[in-house]
Amino acid sequence: MSSASDTLHCIVCAPGEGETWAVMLDLLAPGDALLLLQDGVRAAFQAGIILPAGVSGHVLMGDVLARGLDPQAILGFSAIDEAGFVALAAAKSRQVCWA
Repeated sequence: MSSASDTLHCIVCAPGEGETWAVMLDLLAPGDALLLLQDGVRAAFQAGIILPAGVSGHVLMGDVLARGLDPQAILGFSAIDEAGFVALAAAKSRQVCWA
């Protein structure tokens, strides 16, 4: 059976762009995963982004490289490629995209 929550949250906006991040972080629950995409990958380079216990954090490497960011400087998120994104989405029962 699935865990308490089983949602893949994908966020495409950088932290500080409106209230999206605050709302999304409040809704994360154990068993969820957070995937940073597009400008959202910038969060993987900022100290202070703390995920709740039981939530895994991932960053799409293609979007990191497309923005000229250094993959060696990622903080607290695991880097995945497109195949990893597909596998992560397939492993979760639902997906929410935050913009």
